[in-house]
Amino acid sequence: MSNVSELIQEMQTYYHHRAADYDVSMGYDQPEVVAQLADVIEHLRQLVTGKRVLEIACGPCFWTEQIYDCTHSFLATDYNQSTLEQAALKQLPAHKVQLQQANAYQLSDLPHDFDVVLAIDWLAHVPMSRMRDFLHDLHLHMKGQVVFCDQLPGSQSWTGKFDSEGNHLQLRHLKNDASYTVIKHFFSDTEIANIFSDFPVNVEIDRYPDVQRIVLSYSLNSTTI
Repeated sequence: MSNVSELIQEMQTYYHHRAADYDVSMGYDQPEVVAQLADVIEHLRQLVTGKRVLEIACGPCFWTEQIYDCTHSFLATDYNQSTLEQAALKQLPAHKVQLQQANAYQLSDLPHDFDVVLAIDWLAHVPMSRMRDFLHDLHLHMKGQVVFCDQLPGSQSWTGKFDSEGNHLQLRHLKNDASYTVIKHFFSDTEIANIFSDFPVNVEIDRYPDVQRIVLSYSLNSTTI
């Protein structure tokens, strides 16, 4: 698929149809899986404690549920209403967590008074041709701390399939046998450095290989854009 806009739309459709099964498919309904993620969760909690948090692409809010209680406030956003409906089933307290439909590529539509912008399993899906514009828009409209948490590759992660702009592609299947092409980057340190090379930020990288997780974090200032 050569049209990146069509590929973005296909990913949005895929996650729309996956919403009801997402937590189960990730093992988030299993206490032992959640326990294994404890170090990652604790690291994220340390980054957001006492802060006003905006979460991009929150999905059904598994990660939100793990960390919201230590924040000042939490706005969890997602492109798909179906995922927000699943998030609402978690009955997170309305005085602390708000859910809102929003496009991560149109952050100007959101309030800008946040201390932390958080995105989990999102940056890995951003097309390389959209990466700089996405980050520029993020830095333009948000200030404070930025936190990205994504996956490290497992033994079956690499497909060897890339499109013309260098996006690593995976073919995903749902329970109804429908299949969708999804961008899924697995960033090396060099690739991370290249992605952020146009921005004056100091990216801290924390890896958790036992649970195949990576956390990128950095602070924004008035010259970041």
